[in-house]
Amino acid sequence: MTTVALYLRSREVPAGVLCAVPAMVAVAWLGSGPAESRHAVTAAALAVALGVAVLGHGLGGPDSTLDATAAIRWAPRRALHLAAILVVAAAVVAIVTTAPVAVVLRDAAGFTGLAALAAALFGRRLAWTLPVVTGCVSAGIPAVPEPFALYLLTWAGQPPDSPVALTTALIFAVAGAAMYVTRGPARPAPL
Repeated sequence: MTTVALYLRSREVPAGVLCAVPAMVAVAWLGSGPAESRHAVTAAALAVALGVAVLGHGLGGPDSTLDATAAIRWAPRRALHLAAILVVAAAVVAIVTTAPVAVVLRDAAGFTGLAALAAALFGRRLAWTLPVVTGCVSAGIPAVPEPFALYLLTWAGQPPDSPVALTTALIFAVAGAAMYVTRGPARPAPL
């Protein structure tokens, strides 16, 4: 087997893709409606959050000690893995949804960064937590400009022309990617 195939298999990526793609398609398709409607944007955000959460499980291998001590350069592999998650989630949802592509790309970048941040802080098994919580908050609370803290929390469900949402997504993307690429997934505490 090639190095790439071994890497993907050790991260359970094929199984993740088989689960994530149909789930994203179903959520995005069920939520499609008039373009740029709140319903379409919310469904696209939930679909991206779900896909990134499932694919985020592969941000670490089953043996975190091996990942931390291996004599290979992990940073390029981790960065490429994050980029692949972003591209897959954005492409699948953008094909199915009626929400603007800018919203899908913004949300995919932000949710991927949140998954990377969760993996670096809590480990690969909990990499799903931050994307799912943020996606549910954005879907459950309308994106209103006041109070500002609530506006920040609902960044994923905001319209495509929102500079606050774009800035928040970019901050999550850069911070999460930087932390995950440099540190890798957190190791679970010994029993």
